[in-house]
Amino acid sequence: MTRTRNRTVLFCLIFLLLLLLSPLLPVALAQTPRQSPQSLPTAIDFTLSQTQVEKAKIELRTLAEIAGNESANGGGNAQALNLPGTVVLPLDAQEVVSVPASGMVQAILTPLSQSVHAGQPLLRLYSPQLLQWQREFVQAAAQEKLAAEKLKRDTALFADGIIAETRLQEARSNATQSRALASEAAQMLLLAGMSEKAVQSLRNTQKLSASLEITARTSGTVLEYSVVPGQQVEAGAALAKLARDGRLWVELSASKQQAAQARLGDRIRFASCPDEARVIAISPQLKADNQTVLIRGELGQPSSCLSANQYVGTTLYVERGVGESWAVPSASIVRHEGMHWIFVRTANGFTALPVTVVSSADGVVRIRPEPSANAASALASRTRIAVSGIAALKGALLGIGREEETPPAEGGGK
Repeated sequence: MTRTRNRTVLFCLIFLLLLLLSPLLPVALAQTPRQSPQSLPTAIDFTLSQTQVEKAKIELRTLAEIAGNESANGGGNAQALNLPGTVVLPLDAQEVVSVPASGMVQAILTPLSQSVHAGQPLLRLYSPQLLQWQREFVQAAAQEKLAAEKLKRDTALFADGIIAETRLQEARSNATQSRALASEAAQMLLLAGMSEKAVQSLRNTQKLSASLEITARTSGTVLEYSVVPGQQVEAGAALAKLARDGRLWVELSASKQQAAQARLGDRIRFASCPDEARVIAISPQLKADNQTVLIRGELGQPSSCLSANQYVGTTLYVERGVGESWAVPSASIVRHEGMHWIFVRTANGFTALPVTVVSSADGVVRIRPEPSANAASALASRTRIAVSGIAALKGALLGIGREEETPPAEGGGK
Protein backbone atom coordinates (compact mmCIF):
# COMPACT_ATOMS: atom_id res chain seq x y z
CA MET A 1 0.00 0.00 0.00
CA THR A 2 2.82 2.34 0.95
CA ARG A 3 4.66 1.50 -2.30
CA THR A 4 1.57 2.36 -4.37
CA ARG A 5 1.20 5.70 -2.57
CA ASN A 6 4.86 6.62 -3.22
CA ARG A 7 4.52 5.81 -6.92
CA THR A 8 1.44 8.00 -7.20
CA VAL A 9 3.26 10.91 -5.53
CA LEU A 10 6.22 10.53 -7.97
CA PHE A 11 3.94 10.68 -11.03
CA CYS A 12 2.27 13.81 -9.65
CA LEU A 13 5.62 15.54 -9.19
CA ILE A 14 6.72 14.71 -12.76
CA PHE A 15 3.42 16.00 -14.15
CA LEU A 16 3.76 19.28 -12.24
CA LEU A 17 7.36 19.70 -13.50
CA LEU A 18 6.27 19.25 -17.12
CA LEU A 19 3.55 21.84 -16.65
CA LEU A 20 6.10 24.35 -15.35
CA LEU A 21 8.57 23.79 -18.24
CA SER A 22 6.07 23.69 -21.12
CA PRO A 23 6.12 27.50 -21.80
CA LEU A 24 9.90 27.36 -22.24
CA LEU A 25 9.99 24.57 -24.87
CA PRO A 26 9.07 26.76 -27.91
CA VAL A 27 11.76 29.26 -26.93
CA ALA A 28 14.38 26.53 -26.63
CA LEU A 29 13.41 25.05 -29.97
CA ALA A 30 13.49 28.47 -31.59
CA GLN A 31 17.01 29.03 -30.30
CA THR A 32 18.23 25.67 -31.64
CA PRO A 33 20.35 26.40 -34.78
CA ARG A 34 18.95 24.99 -37.98
CA GLN A 35 20.93 24.36 -41.13
CA SER A 36 19.33 26.27 -43.96
CA PRO A 37 20.60 26.61 -47.49
CA GLN A 38 22.51 29.82 -48.23
CA SER A 39 20.31 32.42 -49.87
CA LEU A 40 21.11 32.63 -53.57
CA PRO A 41 20.94 35.88 -55.58
CA THR A 42 17.77 36.44 -57.55
CA ALA A 43 16.63 39.08 -60.01
CA ILE A 44 15.20 42.26 -58.43
CA ASP A 45 12.49 44.27 -60.18
CA PHE A 46 11.95 47.95 -59.45
CA THR A 47 9.84 50.64 -61.05
CA LEU A 48 11.30 53.65 -62.82
CA SER A 49 9.28 56.01 -64.96
CA GLN A 50 10.34 57.21 -68.39
CA THR A 51 10.78 60.72 -67.00
CA GLN A 52 13.17 59.43 -64.34
CA VAL A 53 15.07 57.46 -67.02
CA GLU A 54 15.50 60.57 -69.14
CA LYS A 55 16.43 62.72 -66.16
CA ALA A 56 19.15 60.26 -65.09
CA LYS A 57 20.45 60.16 -68.70
CA ILE A 58 20.23 56.38 -68.82
CA GLU A 59 21.27 55.03 -72.23
CA LEU A 60 19.92 51.69 -73.43
CA ARG A 61 21.38 49.32 -76.02
CA THR A 62 20.41 45.86 -77.19
CA LEU A 63 22.71 42.89 -76.76
CA ALA A 64 22.73 42.48 -80.55
CA GLU A 65 24.11 46.00 -81.01
CA ILE A 66 26.82 45.38 -78.43
CA ALA A 67 27.75 42.05 -80.00
CA GLY A 68 28.01 43.74 -83.39
CA ASN A 69 30.53 46.26 -82.06
CA GLU A 70 32.54 43.49 -80.40
CA SER A 71 32.71 41.60 -83.67
CA ALA A 72 33.89 44.72 -85.48
CA ASN A 73 36.69 45.07 -82.94
CA GLY A 74 37.91 41.55 -83.66
CA GLY A 75 36.26 39.69 -80.82
CA GLY A 76 33.45 37.94 -82.71
CA ASN A 77 31.96 35.23 -80.55
CA ALA A 78 35.30 34.52 -78.91
CA GLN A 79 36.27 34.72 -75.29
CA ALA A 80 39.06 37.29 -74.92
CA LEU A 81 42.00 36.73 -72.57
CA ASN A 82 44.46 39.57 -71.89
CA LEU A 83 47.94 38.07 -71.55
CA PRO A 84 51.48 39.49 -71.41
CA GLY A 85 53.78 38.44 -74.22
CA THR A 86 57.29 38.69 -75.62
CA VAL A 87 58.23 38.80 -79.30
CA VAL A 88 61.02 36.31 -80.04
CA LEU A 89 62.82 34.91 -83.06
CA PRO A 90 62.13 31.32 -84.12
CA LEU A 91 65.05 29.04 -83.42
CA ASP A 92 65.50 28.25 -87.10
CA ALA A 93 65.55 31.97 -87.97
CA GLN A 94 68.76 32.65 -86.01
CA GLU A 95 72.28 32.10 -87.32
CA VAL A 96 75.53 32.28 -85.36
CA VAL A 97 78.56 33.53 -87.29
CA SER A 98 81.81 31.89 -86.24
CA VAL A 99 85.24 31.13 -87.68
CA PRO A 100 87.30 27.94 -87.33
CA ALA A 101 90.59 29.87 -87.23
CA SER A 102 91.98 31.67 -84.21
CA GLY A 103 93.07 35.28 -84.54
CA MET A 104 92.42 38.90 -83.59
CA VAL A 105 89.42 41.03 -84.55
CA GLN A 106 90.72 43.96 -86.58
CA ALA A 107 87.46 45.77 -87.36
CA ILE A 108 83.66 45.50 -87.38
CA LEU A 109 82.54 46.36 -90.90
CA THR A 110 78.71 46.34 -90.52
CA PRO A 111 76.94 48.27 -87.73
CA LEU A 112 74.67 46.55 -85.24
CA SER A 113 70.95 46.18 -86.13
CA GLN A 114 71.64 46.82 -89.82
CA SER A 115 70.20 44.67 -92.58
CA VAL A 116 72.73 42.66 -94.58
CA HIS A 117 72.66 40.53 -97.71
CA ALA A 118 74.33 37.19 -98.29
CA GLY A 119 78.08 37.64 -98.82
CA GLN A 120 78.27 41.07 -97.17
CA PRO A 121 81.39 41.49 -94.94
CA LEU A 122 80.67 41.67 -91.21
CA LEU A 123 84.12 41.64 -89.56
CA ARG A 124 87.82 41.61 -90.49
CA LEU A 125 90.04 39.10 -88.71
CA TYR A 126 93.86 38.88 -88.57
CA SER A 127 94.76 35.19 -88.33
CA PRO A 128 98.28 33.69 -88.49
CA GLN A 129 96.57 30.30 -88.57
CA LEU A 130 94.83 31.34 -91.80
CA LEU A 131 98.26 32.21 -93.17
CA GLN A 132 99.41 28.67 -92.44
CA TRP A 133 96.35 27.16 -94.12
CA GLN A 134 96.96 29.30 -97.21
CA ARG A 135 100.57 28.10 -97.37
CA GLU A 136 99.44 24.49 -97.12
CA PHE A 137 96.92 25.08 -99.89
CA VAL A 138 99.51 26.67 -102.17
CA GLN A 139 101.84 23.70 -101.62
CA ALA A 140 99.03 21.20 -102.20
CA ALA A 141 97.97 23.04 -105.37
CA ALA A 142 101.58 22.96 -106.65
CA GLN A 143 101.87 19.24 -105.92
CA GLU A 144 98.54 18.68 -107.70
CA LYS A 145 99.78 20.52 -110.78
CA LEU A 146 103.08 18.62 -110.76
CA ALA A 147 101.37 15.24 -110.37
CA ALA A 148 98.95 16.07 -113.21
CA GLU A 149 101.81 16.97 -115.54
CA LYS A 150 103.74 13.78 -114.63
CA LEU A 151 100.61 11.68 -115.26
CA LYS A 152 100.23 13.32 -118.68
CA ARG A 153 103.87 12.64 -119.57
CA ASP A 154 103.81 9.01 -118.35
CA THR A 155 100.60 8.38 -120.27
CA ALA A 156 102.35 9.44 -123.48
CA LEU A 157 105.47 7.36 -122.68
CA PHE A 158 103.36 4.29 -121.96
CA ALA A 159 101.55 4.73 -125.26
CA ASP A 160 104.93 4.70 -127.02
CA GLY A 161 105.93 1.57 -125.09
CA ILE A 162 108.81 3.28 -123.32
CA ILE A 163 107.70 2.70 -119.71
CA ALA A 164 105.98 -0.16 -117.94
CA GLU A 165 102.31 -0.10 -116.95
CA THR A 166 103.16 -0.14 -113.22
CA ARG A 167 104.85 3.23 -113.55
CA LEU A 168 101.72 4.66 -115.21
CA GLN A 169 99.54 3.29 -112.40
CA GLU A 170 101.85 4.88 -109.82
CA ALA A 171 101.56 8.23 -111.60
CA ARG A 172 97.77 7.95 -111.59
CA SER A 173 97.74 7.18 -107.85
CA ASN A 174 99.99 10.16 -107.07
CA ALA A 175 97.79 12.47 -109.13
CA THR A 176 94.64 11.30 -107.32
CA GLN A 177 96.22 11.81 -103.89
CA SER A 178 97.54 15.26 -104.80
CA ARG A 179 94.13 16.32 -106.10
CA ALA A 180 92.46 15.15 -102.85
CA LEU A 181 94.97 17.04 -100.67
CA ALA A 182 94.50 20.24 -102.68
CA SER A 183 90.72 19.92 -102.44
CA GLU A 184 90.94 19.41 -98.66
CA ALA A 185 93.13 22.51 -98.24
CA ALA A 186 90.71 24.55 -100.39
CA GLN A 187 87.75 23.42 -98.27
CA MET A 188 89.55 24.54 -95.10
CA LEU A 189 89.93 28.02 -96.57
CA LEU A 190 86.25 28.10 -97.58
CA LEU A 191 85.23 27.06 -94.07
CA ALA A 192 87.46 29.78 -92.67
CA GLY A 193 85.42 32.34 -94.59
CA MET A 194 87.30 32.85 -97.83
CA SER A 195 85.20 33.01 -100.97
CA GLU A 196 85.67 30.65 -103.89
CA LYS A 197 86.90 33.59 -105.95
CA ALA A 198 89.56 34.39 -103.32
CA VAL A 199 90.67 30.75 -103.16
CA GLN A 200 91.02 30.61 -106.94
CA SER A 201 93.00 33.84 -106.91
CA LEU A 202 95.31 32.38 -104.27
CA ARG A 203 95.83 29.32 -106.47
CA ASN A 204 96.85 31.51 -109.40
CA THR A 205 98.90 34.18 -107.64
CA GLN A 206 100.23 32.32 -104.55
CA LYS A 207 99.91 35.64 -102.67
CA LEU A 208 99.29 34.92 -98.97
CA SER A 209 97.35 37.20 -96.61
CA ALA A 210 96.61 36.88 -92.89
CA SER A 211 93.61 39.23 -93.16
CA LEU A 212 90.20 37.57 -93.48
CA GLU A 213 86.77 39.13 -94.00
CA ILE A 214 83.95 37.23 -92.28
CA THR A 215 80.79 37.48 -94.40
CA ALA A 216 77.08 36.83 -93.86
CA ARG A 217 75.87 33.55 -95.32
CA THR A 218 72.26 34.69 -95.61
CA SER A 219 70.23 37.89 -95.74
CA GLY A 220 68.99 39.21 -92.43
CA THR A 221 69.68 41.63 -89.59
CA VAL A 222 72.69 41.83 -87.30
CA LEU A 223 71.35 41.15 -83.80
CA GLU A 224 74.54 41.27 -81.79
CA TYR A 225 78.31 41.05 -81.86
CA SER A 226 80.09 38.88 -79.32
CA VAL A 227 83.49 40.53 -79.89
CA VAL A 228 85.08 43.99 -80.08
CA PRO A 229 88.02 45.21 -82.20
CA GLY A 230 91.35 44.11 -80.76
CA GLN A 231 89.92 41.03 -79.07
CA GLN A 232 91.69 37.70 -79.48
CA VAL A 233 89.35 34.83 -80.40
CA GLU A 234 89.88 31.10 -80.43
CA ALA A 235 88.93 28.78 -83.25
CA GLY A 236 85.18 28.10 -83.27
CA ALA A 237 84.27 31.14 -81.14
CA ALA A 238 80.96 32.90 -81.92
CA LEU A 239 81.52 36.31 -83.46
CA ALA A 240 78.00 37.56 -84.27
CA LYS A 241 74.35 36.55 -84.42
CA LEU A 242 72.06 37.20 -87.38
CA ALA A 243 68.28 37.05 -87.68
CA ARG A 244 66.84 35.94 -90.97
CA ASP A 245 64.19 38.26 -92.36
CA GLY A 246 60.54 37.29 -92.18
CA ARG A 247 59.27 35.16 -89.31
CA LEU A 248 58.53 36.17 -85.71
CA TRP A 249 57.06 34.34 -82.72
CA VAL A 250 55.19 35.72 -79.72
CA GLU A 251 55.33 33.82 -76.44
CA LEU A 252 52.45 34.39 -73.99
CA SER A 253 52.40 33.68 -70.26
CA ALA A 254 49.05 32.20 -69.18
CA SER A 255 47.68 30.58 -66.06
CA LYS A 256 46.94 26.87 -66.14
CA GLN A 257 43.18 27.57 -66.35
CA GLN A 258 43.63 30.04 -69.23
CA ALA A 259 45.93 27.72 -71.15
CA ALA A 260 43.37 24.92 -70.84
CA GLN A 261 40.93 27.02 -72.91
CA ALA A 262 43.39 27.77 -75.74
CA ARG A 263 43.61 25.69 -78.90
CA LEU A 264 45.95 25.59 -81.88
CA GLY A 265 44.90 28.18 -84.44
CA ASP A 266 43.39 30.67 -81.96
CA ARG A 267 43.98 34.30 -82.86
CA ILE A 268 46.37 36.63 -81.02
CA ARG A 269 46.14 40.39 -81.41
CA PHE A 270 48.41 43.12 -80.07
CA ALA A 271 47.56 46.27 -78.13
CA SER A 272 49.81 48.57 -80.17
CA CYS A 273 50.10 46.80 -83.53
CA PRO A 274 47.53 45.77 -86.16
CA ASP A 275 49.34 42.50 -86.92
CA GLU A 276 47.81 39.17 -85.95
CA ALA A 277 49.33 35.84 -84.90
CA ARG A 278 48.01 32.30 -84.60
CA VAL A 279 48.68 29.84 -81.79
CA ILE A 280 51.09 27.12 -82.97
CA ALA A 281 52.09 25.49 -79.65
CA ILE A 282 50.86 25.17 -76.05
CA SER A 283 53.34 23.91 -73.47
CA PRO A 284 52.17 20.85 -71.49
CA GLN A 285 54.04 21.95 -68.35
CA LEU A 286 54.35 24.93 -66.03
CA LYS A 287 57.36 27.22 -65.85
CA ALA A 288 59.17 26.66 -62.58
CA ASP A 289 59.97 30.33 -61.93
CA ASN A 290 56.47 31.85 -62.24
CA GLN A 291 54.07 28.86 -62.50
CA THR A 292 52.67 29.95 -65.88
CA VAL A 293 52.10 28.06 -69.11
CA LEU A 294 53.83 29.08 -72.35
CA ILE A 295 51.56 29.68 -75.36
CA ARG A 296 53.45 30.33 -78.61
CA GLY A 297 52.02 32.15 -81.60
CA GLU A 298 53.49 32.83 -85.04
CA LEU A 299 52.96 35.90 -87.21
CA GLY A 300 51.83 35.06 -90.69
CA GLN A 301 53.91 37.77 -92.38
CA PRO A 302 56.80 40.15 -91.61
CA SER A 303 55.89 42.88 -89.13
CA SER A 304 56.76 46.56 -89.36
CA CYS A 305 55.75 47.38 -85.77
CA LEU A 306 57.11 44.41 -83.78
CA SER A 307 60.72 43.61 -82.99
CA ALA A 308 62.52 40.70 -81.37
CA ASN A 309 62.69 40.83 -77.53
CA GLN A 310 59.84 43.36 -77.40
CA TYR A 311 57.37 43.12 -74.51
CA VAL A 312 53.77 43.44 -75.76
CA GLY A 313 50.26 43.37 -74.41
CA THR A 314 48.21 40.75 -76.24
CA THR A 315 44.64 39.50 -76.43
CA LEU A 316 44.09 35.80 -77.05
CA TYR A 317 40.67 35.09 -78.58
CA VAL A 318 39.48 31.64 -77.54
CA GLU A 319 36.90 30.51 -80.09
CA ARG A 320 35.41 27.72 -77.96
CA GLY A 321 33.92 27.38 -74.52
CA VAL A 322 32.01 30.67 -74.50
CA GLY A 323 28.63 28.98 -74.02
CA GLU A 324 25.50 31.08 -73.50
CA SER A 325 27.44 34.22 -72.63
CA TRP A 326 26.82 37.77 -73.77
CA ALA A 327 29.12 40.71 -74.35
CA VAL A 328 28.38 43.92 -72.45
CA PRO A 329 30.41 47.10 -71.79
CA SER A 330 32.34 46.93 -68.54
CA ALA A 331 30.72 50.24 -67.50
CA SER A 332 27.28 48.56 -67.49
CA ILE A 333 28.17 46.23 -64.58
CA VAL A 334 27.95 47.15 -60.87
CA ARG A 335 28.98 45.37 -57.69
CA HIS A 336 26.31 44.81 -55.05
CA GLU A 337 26.33 42.40 -52.11
CA GLY A 338 29.45 40.70 -53.46
CA MET A 339 27.86 40.00 -56.86
CA HIS A 340 27.97 41.50 -60.36
CA TRP A 341 24.70 42.96 -61.69
CA ILE A 342 23.36 44.41 -64.92
CA PHE A 343 20.15 46.38 -65.43
CA VAL A 344 17.65 45.03 -67.96
CA ARG A 345 14.91 47.36 -69.21
CA THR A 346 11.33 46.18 -68.57
CA ALA A 347 7.90 47.63 -69.27
CA ASN A 348 7.62 49.19 -65.80
CA GLY A 349 11.25 49.93 -65.04
CA PHE A 350 14.27 47.69 -64.71
CA THR A 351 15.35 44.27 -63.53
CA ALA A 352 18.63 44.05 -61.64
CA LEU A 353 20.02 40.75 -62.88
CA PRO A 354 22.88 38.95 -61.07
CA VAL A 355 25.50 37.69 -63.51
CA THR A 356 28.80 35.80 -63.60
CA VAL A 357 31.76 37.41 -65.39
CA VAL A 358 33.29 34.96 -67.89
CA SER A 359 36.06 37.14 -69.32
CA SER A 360 37.10 40.76 -69.76
CA ALA A 361 39.12 42.51 -72.47
CA ASP A 362 39.30 45.96 -74.09
CA GLY A 363 36.39 47.38 -72.08
CA VAL A 364 34.08 44.48 -73.06
CA VAL A 365 32.98 41.91 -70.48
CA ARG A 366 31.39 38.55 -71.22
CA ILE A 367 28.71 37.58 -68.73
CA ARG A 368 26.14 34.87 -68.19
CA PRO A 369 23.12 35.07 -65.82
CA GLU A 370 23.38 33.39 -62.45
CA PRO A 371 21.40 30.11 -62.55
CA SER A 372 19.59 31.09 -59.33
CA ALA A 373 18.21 34.21 -61.03
CA ASN A 374 15.84 32.06 -63.12
CA ALA A 375 16.19 34.69 -65.80
CA ALA A 376 18.48 33.18 -68.40
CA SER A 377 15.67 33.42 -70.93
CA ALA A 378 15.44 37.16 -70.21
CA LEU A 379 18.67 37.74 -72.13
CA ALA A 380 18.21 37.68 -75.87
CA SER A 381 19.55 39.60 -78.83
CA ARG A 382 16.74 42.17 -78.45
CA THR A 383 17.16 42.59 -74.71
CA ARG A 384 17.95 46.20 -73.81
CA ILE A 385 20.37 46.89 -70.98
CA ALA A 386 21.60 50.12 -69.44
CA VAL A 387 25.07 51.19 -70.59
CA SER A 388 25.17 54.64 -68.96
CA GLY A 389 23.52 56.31 -65.98
CA ILE A 390 24.44 53.22 -63.96
CA ALA A 391 25.00 55.20 -60.74
CA ALA A 392 21.35 56.30 -60.72
CA LEU A 393 20.19 52.72 -61.30
CA LYS A 394 22.32 51.40 -58.48
CA GLY A 395 20.82 54.07 -56.24
CA ALA A 396 17.36 52.96 -57.30
CA LEU A 397 18.35 49.36 -56.54
CA LEU A 398 19.25 50.49 -53.02
CA GLY A 399 15.94 52.37 -52.70
CA ILE A 400 17.36 55.86 -53.24
CA GLY A 401 15.32 58.16 -55.47
CA ARG A 402 12.93 55.39 -56.48
CA GLU A 403 9.80 57.10 -55.18
CA GLU A 404 6.95 57.52 -57.55
CA GLU A 405 6.72 60.95 -59.07
CA THR A 406 3.85 62.98 -57.64
CA PRO A 407 1.85 64.64 -60.38
CA PRO A 408 1.49 68.40 -59.97
CA ALA A 409 -1.68 69.45 -58.18
CA GLU A 410 -4.37 70.90 -60.35
CA GLY A 411 -4.43 74.63 -59.76
CA GLY A 412 -7.25 76.54 -58.32
CA GLY A 413 -7.67 75.85 -54.62
CA LYS A 414 -10.70 74.11 -53.20
